[in-house]
Amino acid sequence: MKQAHLAGQTKGLRPSQQRNLEVLCHVRHPELKGADQQTLEKLGCESVNLNQPLHMVLDGRGLCRLLWVGHFDKPGQIWSYLSDLSRPNKKYLRLISCLLNVQNHDCMPDSHNAVAALDLHPTFWLRFSSSEDSLGMRAASLWQINSAMKNGWSLLKKGKLQQICEFSDSCLPLDHEEINALNIKERILLLTIVDSDKKVSERNLAELEALVRSAGGCPVAVASQKNKLHNPQTIWGKGKLQETAFLIRRYDATLVITDRELTPSQARNLERLLVCPVMDRSELILDIFAQRASSSAGRLQVELAQLRYRIPRLIGRGQSLSRQGGGIGTRGPGETQLEKDRRAILRRIDRLMRDLKQLENHRALIRSNRGGIPRVALVGYTNVGKSSLLNSLCSLTPKGRVLAEDKLFATLDPATRRLRFPQPGKAPEEILITDTVGFIRELPNSLIEAFRATLEETIAADLLLLVVDLSNPDWQLQLDAVNNLLDIIGAKSLRKVVANQIDRCDRNSLELMNRVNPHVIYVSATSGSGLKGLKKCLYEHFWDHHSAELTIGNSKKGKYE
Repeated sequence: MKQAHLAGQTKGLRPSQQRNLEVLCHVRHPELKGADQQTLEKLGCESVNLNQPLHMVLDGRGLCRLLWVGHFDKPGQIWSYLSDLSRPNKKYLRLISCLLNVQNHDCMPDSHNAVAALDLHPTFWLRFSSSEDSLGMRAASLWQINSAMKNGWSLLKKGKLQQICEFSDSCLPLDHEEINALNIKERILLLTIVDSDKKVSERNLAELEALVRSAGGCPVAVASQKNKLHNPQTIWGKGKLQETAFLIRRYDATLVITDRELTPSQARNLERLLVCPVMDRSELILDIFAQRASSSAGRLQVELAQLRYRIPRLIGRGQSLSRQGGGIGTRGPGETQLEKDRRAILRRIDRLMRDLKQLENHRALIRSNRGGIPRVALVGYTNVGKSSLLNSLCSLTPKGRVLAEDKLFATLDPATRRLRFPQPGKAPEEILITDTVGFIRELPNSLIEAFRATLEETIAADLLLLVVDLSNPDWQLQLDAVNNLLDIIGAKSLRKVVANQIDRCDRNSLELMNRVNPHVIYVSATSGSGLKGLKKCLYEHFWDHHSAELTIGNSKKGKYE
């Protein structure tokens, strides 16, 4: 096994120059601390002769594993030369850089080398000048990773090369695995496009952060770019992606999530340039749905949506996994692994479609056996309080309560409960109220198609109560998004707006709602305010038709006042 690699801009090196560099590769440095001063002095002389910066990577035992000629600016590619390192040696890598034309005494890290250096995550980074001063000394500095600093590095020590080489391991930073142990959640960097409307951009970013937290991740940084003519191959410009690659290393992010859907080629291009996994907003929502699905019907629909989303994003491995043909017309590369994977997914999609059809028939049978009881569906944006409203409206016991949490998409499976209206001297009147899955803007088409069996509860309802969180400054845009999605799925039932959280909203929101919809019903699911008025409105709509006309009005089918 080869101990050290000589890489980088090695083309054009004379044999003597290559031999000198290979000799430097085989010198052993002190273990777990500092570096050998004489070797670094020779490295400086070679850097001047070649007129190229030189970079050396040492492992925990002090062995040189890589000597890089030229700028250290190829993240991801560097690790290909260090793949044979054992796990303990990967933990204590040291990076040493010999620099040309140093303009400051600190040898401060620059943008050319910072990304690749952060990608290595060394215990320290020793940087020194290849040229000597009037006393024959070389300026040097020692740096460690610090995400709080703008350039990702903090200065440990500066001075002459002789002093820096004697650096003790007592000042080494916290081990990388210990840092990860302190931050269990997945660290997410958000990559966004800023709209001309600053407030809308801020609200969209807040929603994306809420989605990330709902999925169990931790947003650590944001990289934004103005909404100009974008590059169709990557959407974001080259400069912004270079900045993003640096932020990924600075904050030790493990995943990049974009605020818009990516084509398969755009996702691959971004992953290649950032050297980090990339996920778009649609895939994030699918992941949340996969976590929340608890029933067999919910898991079936989520799996179908995921397969439909992923099939165009399959990446094959060319002919390395191909199969040779065995007859006339079959000779050639044969069947690739990509084709087999795609066919297996298509077979699975066909099976799920049959199961989904059975689910639709089963739910249609259940609806037909409900004996003509009026049906009401609570629909609205995610996390507006639909589940809390159902619990309060039907006065449910702890055993029958629906899960209600302050997070996006807390519940996926529709839950139906009975609301009874006592009648003197006869059986009570009943209404079936269904809590449906929450909507969100730009909901992935694959989810809409896969959850059509669940959304049929909404389509088949006699009345739709559009729940709005009036304390959210973005409630009007959320209401528009809900109406658009209802139109897409073909909901034709009458729609009635229910403004929730009236105990937390401001006066401006109340006045604006009155102008938008004067027949709105105001409630508070947490305090119980307005619930009597909502029950009265429901009773009059289904059993007191004269009052219903005065209360709700003769609105057109599929619309609301």
